[in-house]
Amino acid sequence: MLKLPKNVLTSPTAAAVEKLFVSTEQRLRFGGKVTVSRWVFSQKVRAALSDVIIGRHLVQSLEVIGTTLDRELKGLLAVQQKAEKAPTQRLSRLLLLSSDGSDRFYHDAESLLLRHGQRTWCCVLDATGEQLGQAIKPGGAAAKAVMIADRKALELFLLSLVH
Repeated sequence: MLKLPKNVLTSPTAAAVEKLFVSTEQRLRFGGKVTVSRWVFSQKVRAALSDVIIGRHLVQSLEVIGTTLDRELKGLLAVQQKAEKAPTQRLSRLLLLSSDGSDRFYHDAESLLLRHGQRTWCCVLDATGEQLGQAIKPGGAAAKAVMIADRKALELFLLSLVH
């Protein structure tokens, strides 16, 4: 598990947030290398997700998420070279996956996490793509992969889950 964002670590509920991740860890797919968390798609998760939706900090589809993370990594590496120091390995992105994906889908997600795992964690929600899509946009299309793509939005999401 990555280090939690600073504002979450300094919160009195930091231990509860960490427990959300650690207590539900499992392999993303059979025979896979990546460990993820698995969460019930509860009303609390939906409510926390709605706060992120309002701020428009969600990226959908594995392809777009991969492109976004690749672009951000390129910028981070440029800053790192300029500063001549290694960045802190801290959680700043959260990938949320539906539980009804194909083996190929989870293989692709695992590849993405192997490339960007230094700042991205993944949670598989006990929800179908249709349920996740409805939570993001009522009447909208299915969404099998969604990423919270902003550190502050991620902090808000995590703290909302435990309050």
